[in-house]
Amino acid sequence: MIKAVPDPGSGPDGAALEALQPHYEWRLRELMAVRRNWYTTTKLIPELRKHGFVFDRSSIFRLVKADRPPKMPVELILALCKILDCRFEELVVEIEADEEAGPAPAPGPRQVLPDGPLLSADFFDAES
Repeated sequence: MIKAVPDPGSGPDGAALEALQPHYEWRLRELMAVRRNWYTTTKLIPELRKHGFVFDRSSIFRLVKADRPPKMPVELILALCKILDCRFEELVVEIEADEEAGPAPAPGPRQVLPDGPLLSADFFDAES
């Protein structure tokens, strides 16, 4: 017997169905910086036009800055991979559900140096 699956957004089971969906990170902005040395979204517009996609600046901004982009055609994802010379697995990285549920990092810049000392106390006490 086939059971009907309710719409994820309807009813109390919506959260349970959403929990079953894969969790991922969208790394378009990161790949633009690393692969092409692009730090603005406007450089992506002419490249996408070469592949037949015409977007305005605000659409490109939302695509690049989104943590989870809206649904998009596979052809657009393939064009992004060609433009950035990357694979799908580099653009969309699956993460474990428990990694996502971890504590959110504090806002602001990350700490560059560790809390403890970089070298042991006796590092410069070498015998000559």
